Parts: sequence; C-alpha cells; structure tokens
Amino acid sequence: MFFIMEKINCFNPLEWANKNNSVDNKVNNTEMDCASTVDNIGELVNAIVSNGRCITDDYNDWLKVGFALAGALGEGGRQYFHQLSSMSGKYNQTECDKKYNNCLRSSGNGVNIETLYWMAGNAGINLSELAREQLSNESINGQSFKSFKASSTKNIEKDVKNGVLGGLDNEMTLEALKLVKLSGDKATNGYTFSDKLEVDNLDHILRTIFDQHHNDAAKCDAMILGALNVISGLMGGANGSTQHRSGIYGVYDGRRVYAPLFNIIYSGAGNEKGNLVFAKMLAWQIKKEMRRTYEAEKQDYDRAMAEWETKGKKERGEAPKEPAYRDPFVPGNSSSSAVYRALDANGGWGMMFETEADTVSSMIDSDYGNYSDLMRKAHHHETLSMNRVTEKVHIDIDEPRLSILLTCTPGQLPKLFPSFENGLGSRFLFYNMPDDVVEFHDVFALKNTPLEDIYKRLGDYLLPLFHAMQQRVDHPIQFVMSQTQQQEFIRTYKEILQEQFGMLGKGIRAFVFRIALECFRYAMILTTLRRLSSWRENFNGSAPEQLFKDEENALVCDDRDFNTAMTIVGCLINHTARVYAVLAKEDDNPFVSKNTKLSADEIKMYKALPEGEFPCADAMDIAYGMGFSRSKAQRIISKLCNVCRLINPVRHGVYFKSNITDEETV
Repeated sequence: MFFIMEKINCFNPLEWANKNNSVDNKVNNTEMDCASTVDNIGELVNAIVSNGRCITDDYNDWLKVGFALAGALGEGGRQYFHQLSSMSGKYNQTECDKKYNNCLRSSGNGVNIETLYWMAGNAGINLSELAREQLSNESINGQSFKSFKASSTKNIEKDVKNGVLGGLDNEMTLEALKLVKLSGDKATNGYTFSDKLEVDNLDHILRTIFDQHHNDAAKCDAMILGALNVISGLMGGANGSTQHRSGIYGVYDGRRVYAPLFNIIYSGAGNEKGNLVFAKMLAWQIKKEMRRTYEAEKQDYDRAMAEWETKGKKERGEAPKEPAYRDPFVPGNSSSSAVYRALDANGGWGMMFETEADTVSSMIDSDYGNYSDLMRKAHHHETLSMNRVTEKVHIDIDEPRLSILLTCTPGQLPKLFPSFENGLGSRFLFYNMPDDVVEFHDVFALKNTPLEDIYKRLGDYLLPLFHAMQQRVDHPIQFVMSQTQQQEFIRTYKEILQEQFGMLGKGIRAFVFRIALECFRYAMILTTLRRLSSWRENFNGSAPEQLFKDEENALVCDDRDFNTAMTIVGCLINHTARVYAVLAKEDDNPFVSKNTKLSADEIKMYKALPEGEFPCADAMDIAYGMGFSRSKAQRIISKLCNVCRLINPVRHGVYFKSNITDEETV
C-alpha cells in the first residue's frame, strides 16, 4: 500500500531476552546491558565467525555493521569490523580500514549496536543462549528491567484509557496492548528515510547534513527536507522570467515545471523543529547579494529624487521610481497582497520558510480566499494576478516560483487547512517528527562548530550553482529522466494510486498525483546538486564556466539521485496519507474522527493478521476468508495503519504487526 525503497531493522534485546521464561525470571532481578561492553560484543562477533556466518556481503549490511561497531566501541571496534568483513569474499583490508574510518567520523544514521544483534539473530546465531551467558551484567538503556517495565506499563495504561488503543480494551488483555506499544514503537517502519539512504551516494551538501544529524533519523529527515526546500526555492530564483528563461526546468505531463517544493513538518512542542531555521543559512549569500543590490539602487534613487526635487515644476518631468525592496524570504505573516508584491519585486520567485505556522494560519484565516488561491496557483506556476483599483496597482506574475516550508504542532494543521476540498492541502508533502519518546539529548555533542556556521559554509558552497544557473539566460537546461527511470516512475505511482484509492477513496487521488510531481522535483534538485559536487571535485571551485557547458541542453537524472528521490518521497507518502486519513472531510473518507474505535470486524481482522512482516496480498486473502470485500479490507488496513497505528508500513505493499501471543489475546 505504501512505497518505501528499503528498510533497516533494529534488534531489541528485550524481545529476545524475554523469549525464554527461565531467562525472564532472572531478568526481573538483574540489570542488563548485553550490548555495552567490549567483552559482550566480542563474544557476539566470535559466535558469528565461529558459526561461519557472513553478515557483510551486502554493501548496506556491511555499512550497518561498521556504524554499529563504531558507535559502540569507537576505534576499539575496528578489529571486529575486520573479523566480520573477512567472512565475505569481497573483503579487502585497505577498503575495510577506509570504510571504518568513515564510520568513525559519522557514527551511523540511527544504527546502533542492537542492529548488530538483530543481524546476528537473522543469521542464525542463538541470541537467547548469549543472553543467558551475559545475564550477570545485562541492562536495557541503563535501566533495570523492573524499572523499565514499570515505567512503560504506567504510560501504556494511559494509552489504553485514552485514544485509539482504548478501542481494543474489551477484546484484548492489557499485556497484549503493552506489546503493541513496546514492540510496535520499536518496529522498523516506513516513516523515516535518512536511515535507508545509501550515504556514499549523497552529494556533498546532503552528506554534510547527514553527518551532523544522523544519530536521530527523524530529526535528520527534517533537516534534509528543510535544506532541499531552501535549495528548491533558490533554483526557482535562478529561472529568470518568461521573457528570458534561465536555470533548470523539467517537462512533466506536458507542462514546464520548476523545482520549488511545498513541505509541512509537524510535531509536538519541544521536539527541536526550531533547528530547521539553520537551513535558511543556505540562502544567506544570495540574501546578502540581493540586499547590496537593493541598497545600491536605493542610493541611486535618493540622488535622482533629490535632483528632481530641486527642479521647477515645469522641468521636473516624471518622478524617479523608488526600487522595491527584495529579499529571498517572504514573511509568513504577510497578507496575500504583500506576497504578490514580494514575488513581483523578485521577478516572480520567493521562499516562505516559517518555523511558527501560526503566523501563516492567522493570515489564511483573515485572507483565506486570496491566500489559498495564491498558494494553489503558485505550486503549478500558474499566472498570479492582483488588481488594486484604489492604489492603481495591477500585478501579473507569469510562472511564479514559490517554495513553502512550515513547521507546526498537530493541533495547528486544521487551522492551516480548514478544508481539503479546495485542493490546498494536496499541494503539500507532510512529515511527522515523532515525540512519543522523551529524552534529554547530548547538548554537547557538537563541540567545535555551531550549526549556523556549518550551514553558512554550505551556503558558500552552493553560491556558484545559483550564479551558473542565472547565467543561462535564454538557454535554460532541461532536466530529463532516462527511459528506464520513467518506466519505474510510472509503474510505481500507478500502483500507489490504485492502492491508495482503494484504501482512502477518491479524495486521495489529488494527493497521489501531486506527490508524484514532487518526486520529479526532488530528482531534479538532487541531480543538480550532484553536478555541483562533481564540479567542485574536478575543478576545486575554479572555472565556473565548466559547471554547465555552453552547448549543454539537457541534464539527465543520475540513477543514484532517482533512487534517493524515490526513497524520500516513498517515506513522505506514508506521512501524507496519515494526515489525509485523519483530517480529510470528503464524504467517502470513513476515518475523519481522530479517536475512531474499532468495530468487531476490524478487531477480528487485526487479530487474524500474521505477526511480524506480512505482504498486503496475505491480508487480502485473510479478508476474503472472512467474507470481506476488497474495498472493505483495504479500508480496514488503512485504518489500522494511518488512524490507529496498530500496524506500520515497512515498504511498498508490506506491513509490520507487533508480536502478540495466543495467551495474551481474549
């Protein structure tokens, strides 16, 4: 039902330590830390090697092993990395050292030592036996099992009384619900993407951002989305005008398409959404240039105005025209009229980047019709027109290029979108930063360079690309996908459209159509950034004329960037579908209520779904066996996933259900 390119599973020591009752009895009185000492990890590595298991043959698995060892042991994990790598026929000592050095520098995209235990278990290593041997010093996340269990149970009992889990209260035991909460929250799912990207395939800018934020996949996702949004806006700024086009564009569904994106990132308060403001630093050099240009024009105007005023009325002629103030960013508290004027002053482009969505929602409330119309048209580069008779102002903006990124809390979403029926909501891609785990993060992790300086340096790095695109006046470059990429793109979104339509009804169609368009835009942006990185590597920042050759007419999508775009947007589909399922007002959407309870048929189907991963086809077979129609089955699956969150999407057509034993169900 949902599309994601690949997944990374994390092994939870609690789950395998609890599989044996005799072990469980001892655990209740013992602190466990099975993955925190060199000896324990050494025992695990020896078990893998002595059993002849290879877990490093696949490149992504090899990378996970490196990240896991580097994060847990630092330099002390190098020997184990060589041991595990040597089990593969691809082993090369020099390359192995080089890769481990990289892992030490960047630690690991949400991967930790528990990932190594999970991989070992998948390879056939008896983890329960290891657990029994290591019980004397075992702990989970620094807590005793007793305190962990008590704390979790208290929170879970709250969840049972309130919200969707309460719908199962009379049908499932509290212990079963505990497992849904504990195991389900830990389950690998399709709601993050940075932990699924091939890091070595990223351009310099995204790799730098990844290195800074990889320890928390969701927060890393948000920072990448913020950076790509700003870059998309700058690319729109380099597209010139309809009279003299420049920069890079694509042709999508027969229309000229530019890069600017519409994103909304939402989460509860105190979840570091404010860090997204650093992404604005990517545009700081362009902002300074625009400010200097304006100040020079203003000085010329002031001199001309002073000279004009010294002349007699008969000699004056027409008064000099004051230059419009220009800035890449359009304030979110601007009226629609002010946004029109700002875009017009910039030549048709601008960026709205607000970390407090209330500033925008208040303007939408007071100026709803014009604001909504402006945003909807700008997303598709349709002409914007404003006429103010009293002010004698008439503005026409052809091919507007406006990028928008807003952050908000879940409660602010209905204010931003009073109704999805006018299509504004379907222009946005949504991302939810989870806030169900409360922790005080290491505020001293970044010791050397403030994030502001890091992102400013990335802005310096980006500046030549902006200039090179601007200089393509009357000779813009067309972004194109290869024939193979086009076929994969069409096949994927055909499947997604059919599946989402079956699950959520006709209203989801507009979302899928526009999600596909955003995927095309992401691929355009990523391939353009790769060109910049390639030029930097080959010309060391010199010879700007080599960034794009004069005779160059087309920029072909790189396969690496196509895969990255599909992975990113495949994740955003899951978040966007969840927002639609909860907030949409269409009559055929049965999941409007946030606290929807499960019906008897829905509970019956939930219980019948297999534990762990299962393909959608299996769920359909189960539903047919119960006498449910295809459409009913799809709607139940969507409700369990998007509204109730009792199952999680893993990748396209595959879901995950937490383990619940027969003894724990009624």
